[in-house]
Amino acid sequence: MKKNKNRNGGTQTKMKANVKKTVTAIGAAGLIFLTACGNELPEDELVNNGQAFEMQKITDDLQASNFPFQNQEEFVTLTKLKESVKELLGDKYWPEVGLTKEELEQKTGITENMYVDFLAEKQVLDSHIDTMIIIHAKEAHVGDVEQALEQYRADIIEQNQNYPQNLCKAEASRMETIEDYVCFVQLGADTTIVADKGEDEIIAYCQEENERALYVLEKEILE
Repeated sequence: MKKNKNRNGGTQTKMKANVKKTVTAIGAAGLIFLTACGNELPEDELVNNGQAFEMQKITDDLQASNFPFQNQEEFVTLTKLKESVKELLGDKYWPEVGLTKEELEQKTGITENMYVDFLAEKQVLDSHIDTMIIIHAKEAHVGDVEQALEQYRADIIEQNQNYPQNLCKAEASRMETIEDYVCFVQLGADTTIVADKGEDEIIAYCQEENERALYVLEKEILE
């Protein structure tokens, strides 16, 4: 019985050894197979990675070409600014004739090299002085445009000393710089509704209309 036990035990040990050899052999074969596959995979992966890199590069190039100005600053159009003012003031917006760049220079001294764009409107008759001027100034010339419009305002006040209602509008006029936009507003439309209350009331009335216009301009430009 003891021998049988030893024999059985020896058989079990031998079987275990055989199993280990078999497992080892299978493992080695598997390792060889995986190694062989591994030698092939990097080449495939390299090709795939290279294709992916090229596709990403093409995508990036296309995105860059489709949006060449994506980093450039966007500007509000002067026409939109005018329409916003007109929408607010309604029939109290009286300027109706646009100035050419030559007329703008003649009246204000603002030359073409000072601005990116401009919008200037006045009434048809020179005896009526409702005016709105918006200059999108070049950064280096914002100060020059401001000085030119300040002088323009002073000239209008001087020219209308003998015309009380126009003088009130001129004195109520406002110039304000919002970013690179230099805005001059000389509005008020029909001032006869407050004419009997004196010059101070006319000026206050026109100032209120100018403030309303500047409020809209500032809102549109800064949004």
